Amino acid sequence: MKRLELEEIKSRKRPLIVATVASVCWSLLSFNAYSVTFVLLSAIVWLYYYLSRTTLKTLTITRSIDRERLFSGETLTLKYSVEGSRFISLSTTVFPVIRGDREYFVPKESSFVLSSNGKREVETKMTFRRRGKKDLSGLVLASKDPLRFFSHTAKYSAPEFILVLPKVMNIDCFPLRLRELLPGSRSDFELMEDPVDFRGIKEYEREPLNRIHWNASAKIGKLMIKEFGYTAVSNTILYLDLNLSREIFARDVWEKIRIDYEEIAVQLSLSLVRFTYGSGGRIGLVIVGDDVFRLSSLGRNWTDFAEVLADTRGSDQGPQLSEIIEEDLERFDPATTVVIISMYLGEDILPQLLKAKSHCSRVVVIIIPFNPRDPWTKRTISYQMLPRTIESLKRRAALLEEEQIVVRVVGDNQSIQEVLVDLENR
Repeated sequence: MKRLELEEIKSRKRPLIVATVASVCWSLLSFNAYSVTFVLLSAIVWLYYYLSRTTLKTLTITRSIDRERLFSGETLTLKYSVEGSRFISLSTTVFPVIRGDREYFVPKESSFVLSSNGKREVETKMTFRRRGKKDLSGLVLASKDPLRFFSHTAKYSAPEFILVLPKVMNIDCFPLRLRELLPGSRSDFELMEDPVDFRGIKEYEREPLNRIHWNASAKIGKLMIKEFGYTAVSNTILYLDLNLSREIFARDVWEKIRIDYEEIAVQLSLSLVRFTYGSGGRIGLVIVGDDVFRLSSLGRNWTDFAEVLADTRGSDQGPQLSEIIEEDLERFDPATTVVIISMYLGEDILPQLLKAKSHCSRVVVIIIPFNPRDPWTKRTISYQMLPRTIESLKRRAALLEEEQIVVRVVGDNQSIQEVLVDLENR
């Protein structure tokens, strides 16, 4: 719980000044009971003006939040406690001030009457669509007199931030289990299963009959198979490219597209990290943004990746992916799968992909030039036109799939999950 301190008070009293001047002039021109009544009324309103302003200066306002971290789409609850109206009752409206990068918030306002020596509590709930650090520091409290002759606007503040983590996509498959322990020799991960390490059951998908868990199948009513741990782990290096490629000419247009791409690419990256953790594998993340940031899974939980990805940003002048891959070639080994997520790649990346494949077992490239379709929505008519450089890369990379260099472009009429299933089944 934090106490908010007063920053400033702004008052609007022009109607009161006009009414006061009018009543005084009336009294000077025609001194009677009516004019005196209006002068006294003006004096009472001025007294109320100064008392209410003084009251706003002496209020005690505290704020509490139910969490410091949450995923985008989850609900945050803020509670404000207002007390200390010593002299008068005050009609007030509370406006929480929330600031975040690339996101505009309009929290619900709350109006109440704060009685003398009273205390009121206000609760506000909100959700965030985009990841990142959100500033909850500010609060605006507005007060008007019943006759609308004046109003006060007081700003209070106490530093407080929350971190909104990226949303996690539902991913059921990704070809991280496919490994090549030696160059040119394919090995299925299932050959390295540990029959002593029983992990659970899942639905039957054309596995050998000796994998069927007959007791569980009889209880559930459909064929279920046993899942085991592994005597070896997969090793994946995931490159998240958030910067604009130098091959792009219409940079102003693509810079606007890149902002939406960032959110999708970060969500996909975190989802792949979580999927790898659930599969018992190891994963390293290389973020190519304003700076190059590297994160290893050793000694970390997948939520540590979420915290880093929550505040990651790209730029139009940052490091280039091809240069980073060139520097990292010696980090690869024959048991490594290299996964690249980017918005725009052309033929210029092919030499680096070939070099990477010569050092690792597999290279998977996912290009997301447009907003993909949500998995729960229906297909529509697609009018997408890929840039010629991406079309050329896609066409030439199709010839390299036998060499385990797989390139997929996510269309505007495809979902991310459909592309991942296609990768798993190829």
